[in-house]
Amino acid sequence: MTPRAVPRVVLAGAAGYGRLYLREIAALEAEGRVRLTGVCEVDPLDGEARRLVGDRPVDADLSTLLRDADIGIVSTPMHTHVPLARQVLDAGAHLLLEKPPTPTLADWHDLVGRAAGRPVQVGFQSLGSHAVRRLALLMRSGALGEIRGIGVRGTWSRDDTYFTRAPWAGRRTLDGLPVVDGALTNPFAHGVATALALDGSTGVDDVRDIELELLRSRDIEADDTSCLRLRTRNGTVVVVAVTLCAEVVREPVIVVHGSRKRAELHYTEHRLVIDGIEERHRHDSPLRNLLDHLEDPAVPLQAPLAATGAFTRVLEAVRTAPDPVPIDPAWLRRNGKRVDVDGVDHVVAKAAEHLRTFAELEVPWSPLGRVARHGWDGARLPLVVPRPALHPVRTLGGVVVTGEHPEDHPWHRGIGLALPDVNGVNLWGGRNYVPGRGYVPGELGRVEETGPGELAWCDSAGAVLLRERRRVRRRAVADGWELEWTSVLTAVGDVVLHSPGSKGREGAGYGGWFWRLPDLDPLSVRVYSPHGAGEAEVNGRAAPWLAVVVGDPVRPWTAVVSGPTDPWFVRVGRYQGIGSALAWDAPVVLGPGQEREIVVRVAFYDGVRPP
Repeated sequence: MTPRAVPRVVLAGAAGYGRLYLREIAALEAEGRVRLTGVCEVDPLDGEARRLVGDRPVDADLSTLLRDADIGIVSTPMHTHVPLARQVLDAGAHLLLEKPPTPTLADWHDLVGRAAGRPVQVGFQSLGSHAVRRLALLMRSGALGEIRGIGVRGTWSRDDTYFTRAPWAGRRTLDGLPVVDGALTNPFAHGVATALALDGSTGVDDVRDIELELLRSRDIEADDTSCLRLRTRNGTVVVVAVTLCAEVVREPVIVVHGSRKRAELHYTEHRLVIDGIEERHRHDSPLRNLLDHLEDPAVPLQAPLAATGAFTRVLEAVRTAPDPVPIDPAWLRRNGKRVDVDGVDHVVAKAAEHLRTFAELEVPWSPLGRVARHGWDGARLPLVVPRPALHPVRTLGGVVVTGEHPEDHPWHRGIGLALPDVNGVNLWGGRNYVPGRGYVPGELGRVEETGPGELAWCDSAGAVLLRERRRVRRRAVADGWELEWTSVLTAVGDVVLHSPGSKGREGAGYGGWFWRLPDLDPLSVRVYSPHGAGEAEVNGRAAPWLAVVVGDPVRPWTAVVSGPTDPWFVRVGRYQGIGSALAWDAPVVLGPGQEREIVVRVAFYDGVRPP
């Protein structure tokens, strides 16, 4: 194609979003910028399409139409993108591929390799907004201050016909092929991609720590109400909270939280609001941008295929995640052909504003929001060191799996961190173990919250001994849910962590991460590890996993604990408790600024799981 030649365009898909491309091509033809030479469509054209296509050939075989094409536009259902895109590239034409580009990460890698450096534009229309470019510049220049995070909120409503409009609608797969037609990956894909672009994190390896809550209000395969949190290579936290079951429909907004200024990008309206001052910007469509780039390569593509890797990484996480969890019908309201989730608008806004997941907001209609509560205990009891913990913790079926202030050890509470001896200060509760004397009264310390996810472990006078950074995450797994607890302890000065075990009491090296189970019949509780079954076989031994099976005749449940490399502390007979022992039989010595990380994962299931 010479610089002055009018590009010949073939469009695959003249219905759905493809109709917008067909209209735009007609407008560009009137400007003399393109020439439509054919349309690939498997269904008969309606009246408008026939008028726009005119006497140009229409064929179900794209390869036939591409023989003389300069540009191929693929705007067909997602599961057909890859084979049609390959045909365009194999024909030597330039490719404009509607979003999402591919249904799998492997397909994306294959397509990038097949393109071999040729320009391929992806139809993320939002990235053509000059408001996006302006906001990205403000972020990079420091005008907003330190970027504390990016939140995306989307509250749309789609009626029943939306999910029956095509065989692939609301599906994760169709005829064995991945479709991934969920709220995060299709209607709100622009929100995800734009947030990543604003952070400059568009590469396939620029996304880390993806957390997902995929929910559905209807009897569909895909998600219609979801929350995503990720961390980019830059360290930026991005939270995307969206629903297709909104009570009031509003246009989606990307919120950039800066230490100096706050910015709101209304990306469908190309509108930017910075500390209450509104700016309106123009927009270049993907096709016009591609034409500009082909005429002058110095004009960058707004959404090149190679720069959609981060988005595709998110899509892959959604594709391979467990199936979306049904929302409790008690929180759903039928509104004509619509289904509304009670209170979802407020929750979506709060998640984007505070960069919190639905589970962390303890949303009652989110299954992961109901399984665990992290917070402080209001009780003031003798020998108790108040500290934040998880309680109650439940299986998805509602079985409570944690205990609180039992008579045998009133200082035990739920799942949390507890340290029996930090430089001689008891931050566990109860009495202190002294060799030769047993358990005697001693100094009880205190725990203070210093910021979100940050704690100070202090002596009785308030002097800080340790600082903790804590992260508690919840995610769905097949037939259950998984808790991930991460604590990073940092010594303020010289610190020695002891346990009764490190002071000579055999088999009692408790201290660190600890889970107090509810009062159970000891005969109903079984513990297993690769070393064997029973308390005697697992207590005091390191193992890659430990399973707890409660064979209650009415509500049995199973938990699998993994992560720690420290020995397990296990009690079944006298009471039921599981811990990861930091100082089992020797003290842990930390110098000023030294850290110790504790990571524990627990998967909870209803019923007795087979080994």
